[in-house]
Amino acid sequence: MTNRSARRGTLLTVVTAVAALLFAGGAWWLYGTAGPSKPGEPDGRREGRPLDLSGYDWANATIPGGLCRHRGGIRLRDGTATGVSSTFDRPEPDMPQDVGAFTNEVVYGDLTGDGAWEAALPVLCANHDSTAAGQRAMGVLVFDGAAGRLRLIGTLVGQQPRLGEPPNLLRVEKITRGGITVTEQFYGADDANCCPTGLARSTWTYTGGGLAPSGSTVLSSPSPAPPLG
Repeated sequence: MTNRSARRGTLLTVVTAVAALLFAGGAWWLYGTAGPSKPGEPDGRREGRPLDLSGYDWANATIPGGLCRHRGGIRLRDGTATGVSSTFDRPEPDMPQDVGAFTNEVVYGDLTGDGAWEAALPVLCANHDSTAAGQRAMGVLVFDGAAGRLRLIGTLVGQQPRLGEPPNLLRVEKITRGGITVTEQFYGADDANCCPTGLARSTWTYTGGGLAPSGSTVLSSPSPAPPLG
């Protein structure tokens, strides 16, 4: 096996393990961040004929790089991209990243009311070969394909306060006409990296051709640390 294949295999193993941990036994959490990416059109297609997003090859798509603070698009191969440059400044400037898309967690719905489905794709950005503390950003990229090409409508990120690393954790519940509902787990001051204990329901509204946060309701507050001794 070549070094490149070995590295790719290692990343796929890590992403698969993280995904299994996130959703096993009801522990469904993903990762959130601040700083949405700008709308864009990562994959060009013939204008006019709408794309069938339910059959789209998300694992090998080109996605916008704004969420991961990468200049330009990020080309996925089997759902991942390694050594992606960034403008994050910790733990060192321009730390290279591993980017993973949770292609088995894409959610579909008619957000815009045009009779066609839009798609929400979760994406995780982490320092290259890092532990959980090196996870920098997670967002849910929301796309439509009505014009015959993949277009980014906006990026969903955590609405609850972020404490340290890793960032807050999101999962899309549903997409309906004019809105998206997300379950958000967030960290308390005493929570370990593995286990955010706060729970909220966050919503976004489709308005003016984009997505705007429209509220976040805390369902349960973070658990206090157990007493010592």
